[in-house]
Amino acid sequence: MSILYVFPVVVMVLMWVGMCCQLRRKRLQLISSLDPVRDALAVCRMTYFVEFPFLSKRALEFALFKTFGIPTISKVLAATRQFSPAIVIKRYDNTHIIVEEPLSSHVDNLRGSLALRYLNFIHSHYNISNDDYLYTISTFILEPKRFAARFGYRNWMENETTVNFVMWHNIGIRMGIKDIPETVEEMERFSLQYEADNMVYAHSNRTVADATLDLLLSIVPACLRPTARVFVYCVLKERLVDAMGYPRQPYLLISMVTGTLHLCLGTFVGWFRPPRPLTWSTEMISMEVEDQEEEKEQKKVHILRYLEYKPESYPDGYRMDGLGYALIEQLGTAFSGDIPCPFFSSFSNKKKVA
Repeated sequence: MSILYVFPVVVMVLMWVGMCCQLRRKRLQLISSLDPVRDALAVCRMTYFVEFPFLSKRALEFALFKTFGIPTISKVLAATRQFSPAIVIKRYDNTHIIVEEPLSSHVDNLRGSLALRYLNFIHSHYNISNDDYLYTISTFILEPKRFAARFGYRNWMENETTVNFVMWHNIGIRMGIKDIPETVEEMERFSLQYEADNMVYAHSNRTVADATLDLLLSIVPACLRPTARVFVYCVLKERLVDAMGYPRQPYLLISMVTGTLHLCLGTFVGWFRPPRPLTWSTEMISMEVEDQEEEKEQKKVHILRYLEYKPESYPDGYRMDGLGYALIEQLGTAFSGDIPCPFFSSFSNKKKVA
């Protein structure tokens, strides 16, 4: 009798797995058919907000966290002495918004441009080297792809890698960063060499890292935070662990943690979860009445349909002119003109020849 009950369950599970795999195969075909130049924004939104919303969010957090292992970067943040929970949360929320706006709207959209001008205004108060800027951009280019390969259900495709690189490349230009590599491979070589030369322990690294980690783990019950902190140590590479002054973990524990994460975020998602609806990559905007047409974009209340992350500082959405850094009049003008990018043209030509 027990077999009669088990057999239909097994059949239903296999049918569900087959359906999920087929739907994901169709989604993969859709994304691979998109051109990295013409459909760049669509590819970016699908990758970040539909295919890998959780992993992309964690990867960008880790990319920013990773920069704290460079003493010249951590000393700038430590010198502000702004480590109270309220200030850290607000800074974290604003950083997320400033990073997300160019991804979801476009770097030259009024909202994306305003976010970058806010970023440039903040950075203008500090003495930050070009190499530190360039290393920070490299982490945003490389870590989302690495996280997908390490924990996700599939690797990034070539057009996803291309779009992500060109987008951050153009953001870097708008930030005034010089000597930006023109390929992903060159950027990765620079990043690895910069880490080898500069990622060393400093007290400021630990100070900034602890404050950020306390914020990230604040959603975990207090009794589980020590365990969660050890899990974070297991995800970090050895050089970063040493630069933060954190204890190295046993290889077996690292394998268990990373294997479990891949099982949950990769294998389970790929086999048992159908792809998210494409509508989750679009925005739902609540408009207020404005006097001037050109100000509408920056004064919209921005709420993503897929609320994987809801800023604690802005529970009802946020306005681009309400982040609190400065008056819009102080931010300067938007970037003007198109930027010729050899990587775009070379990729398009290669695709046509193929």
